[in-house]
Amino acid sequence: MRWYRPLYLSKNTADQIDKIREKAAAGAWVPGIYFVTLSSEPGHLLDLFHNTILKESIFRDVQRLDIVGVAQGRMEALRMVEKIVKDKYQETGGFDVTAWFPEEYFTDSEGA
Repeated sequence: MRWYRPLYLSKNTADQIDKIREKAAAGAWVPGIYFVTLSSEPGHLLDLFHNTILKESIFRDVQRLDIVGVAQGRMEALRMVEKIVKDKYQETGGFDVTAWFPEEYFTDSEGA
């Protein structure tokens, strides 16, 4: 699991992010928290996951999650995805996710 810097945070997650990151690293459930991640599917932009997916072995052991946003509740998470796409398109003029989120802006689970 890697975390984008600067991480997109909703108003309801900004004060809790250290606790959320700690629980995510431990694979623990955090009620109502959704992660916005880079898509693992070629040609797609972003994925949206409820944090309970961290209990699934494919996400723990196989698939790397590149988390770019954390939101409280599904609707807040959907609004965040919309904001990210609008912001990044305005910044870059395109839909190239690698340009949106360069490698050097990610830290691993332990990196704060």
